[in-house]
Amino acid sequence: MSVKVIDRKLNARKVTIKLIDGSLIQGKVNLYHNEAVVQRVSDLFTKTVEPFIVVFDVKMESKSDQVFIVNKHNVVWVSPQDDQVAETEESHGSLLDRLRSA
Repeated sequence: MSVKVIDRKLNARKVTIKLIDGSLIQGKVNLYHNEAVVQRVSDLFTKTVEPFIVVFDVKMESKSDQVFIVNKHNVVWVSPQDDQVAETEESHGSLLDRLRSA
């Protein structure tokens, strides 16, 4: 069995997301999308056609470092944080491990 190494670039932004059920999610989203960097967090919702976004390093209730896949139709609002997370390029480990270590 061969293992395929996936190269992913990461251009993360910290966000707070409110869902229609009232839940608040605090975590990071990747602005590097389909071989291009979208300029703003809002572009993930307006310029991409995928119905889901991945939110990683989520801090919710007493748990942290979770990964959530959120349906855009369940989002009431998103508040980007001012501080930018450093851009990285990683090529080792699973995607989940790399997202957690970002």
